Amino acid sequence: MRYVIGIDCGATKSEAIIMPAVSGALPELSGWGAARLPAVNFNLLGFDSAKKRLIEIIKKAAAKVKLENINCICIGISGAGFEKDRKKLESEISKILRFKNIKIFPDTEIAFASIFDANQKNCGILIAGTGSILYYRDSKKKMNKVGGWGRHFGDEGSGYWIAREALSKVTQCYDGRISSTSLLKVLEKEYNFSPASIVKEIYHNNFEISRVTKHVFEEAGKGDRVSKSIIQKAAENLLNHFAPLNKKNKFKIALCGSLFSEEKLLEKYLRQITKAAFPKIEFVKPSQAPVWGAVKMAMSALK
Repeated sequence: MRYVIGIDCGATKSEAIIMPAVSGALPELSGWGAARLPAVNFNLLGFDSAKKRLIEIIKKAAAKVKLENINCICIGISGAGFEKDRKKLESEISKILRFKNIKIFPDTEIAFASIFDANQKNCGILIAGTGSILYYRDSKKKMNKVGGWGRHFGDEGSGYWIAREALSKVTQCYDGRISSTSLLKVLEKEYNFSPASIVKEIYHNNFEISRVTKHVFEEAGKGDRVSKSIIQKAAENLLNHFAPLNKKNKFKIALCGSLFSEEKLLEKYLRQITKAAFPKIEFVKPSQAPVWGAVKMAMSALK
């Protein structure tokens, strides 16, 4: 038996699916996989570390069937926006593993392929997880992206952005610039924050800022005004991704990423404001995980 492997490498985890390399439509949710593999963000790791981690993931994913029984490996990677970097990764990993047929794409491409067919127009995916990006195909079948510029000066409305805003509100509470919020007490209890310690924790102790995101949603769900305002602002930032879309055309937009799959409040706010600003946008829910897009692309590569 010959196989293909599809891999989705995100900023917080990676997933892999192994499938028999057979012709015809993909059986729904068939194959077997390995979840919670190491995360890969090319921008954060850099080339050498990303390469080492990808090799580790491929070896773990192929452990059941051995590389010599695999026809194609397709990988989607977060933060790998430049084709030159992806081609170099393909080349060096192929040499080390002695396996030629490795295809590496941005994670947006495999997510898109998991939802929409190759001929569909006016459709796209809005991803809101650790980062944020809109990736869409227009009426001329041209692929476009909006956002996805990274946590330092982009990714508005993402999980990282929400956490950063929350920390900003905490320091404003310390200054007396805004009234207190339950978010302050929760973060102080959870992470031992205080006016004297928060700077050291964030800047010197490698605190993982995105850990704060879940607390914002929890406190918003309990009615905390400050937390709700952060999520409302996040929805407005995500709405701004639709600005380049032609309002005359109907668009199908799939909502992807952990902030939509695991949280409900952000989607609720986004749907409300999108209905008024972009009435021809229809939101759809993905029926399969992005990793299945990598499997589809691996099967297509065989053809």
